[in-house]
Amino acid sequence: MAILKTAGLSINFGELWAVNKVDFEIDYSQIVGLIGPNGSGKTTFLNIVSGIYGATQGSVHLAEEEITNLRPFEIYQRGISRTYQSSRLCWDLSVADNLLVGTYTSQGYSLFDAIFKPKKVNNIIYDYLQESLDLLSYFNPDLIDKRYVLAKNIPHIDRRRIEITRAMMGKPKVLLLDEPTAGLNDEETMEMMDDIRKIKEKMQDIAIIIIEHDMKVMEEVPERIVVFNAGAKIFEGVYDEMLQDKGVVDAYIGGAQ
Repeated sequence: MAILKTAGLSINFGELWAVNKVDFEIDYSQIVGLIGPNGSGKTTFLNIVSGIYGATQGSVHLAEEEITNLRPFEIYQRGISRTYQSSRLCWDLSVADNLLVGTYTSQGYSLFDAIFKPKKVNNIIYDYLQESLDLLSYFNPDLIDKRYVLAKNIPHIDRRRIEITRAMMGKPKVLLLDEPTAGLNDEETMEMMDDIRKIKEKMQDIAIIIIEHDMKVMEEVPERIVVFNAGAKIFEGVYDEMLQDKGVVDAYIGGAQ
């Protein structure tokens, strides 16, 4: 059963159709890889799904509820979280504070509580912090000892882990990962692939859409590949079939070689 489904999803910027009539779906507990040349519409597609951009045409459904053009925080509350190709960490905040940012919309206390019931608020924040640190330690236990270190002083791969942990704190039904291995070396990329598998172990029903240019990641992690070119979906299938598809080879793989 599809947890996320788009139908005819499109967006134009003037004369340019950055995403053009894309039909897409992903089932519970599935990982789908999304690839294509630079400028093919991959990130724009995620931006529409997560509410950053409004669709010009088409629809997005999450668990059979239409969420097309809802605001990002509304989509987040319904169960879609994401990371970005460029880091969205607050460099001058600690690891712990960056994690707490991901719990802001679900902390459940009011301004009245913050002013007149500080103990209650402190207990809520403490519980969320412990939960987020426990989750972060699942990826790298050493980060617990660095919870008060500023994000700008943390190694790049651990920054990625912090961002993924922050996204997971919303307990999403669908997790969108935009180039999680960008800037990582080969060894770190292998570690990140293991981390993505750990997400599946931790949250078995979660669906994951991952944008990547690293073909090793696309070969090893997703169960299915979707290829974009010029805003349109030109292929959908398994990795080995993709390598034999002439349209994909001409648009992407051949150029990459």
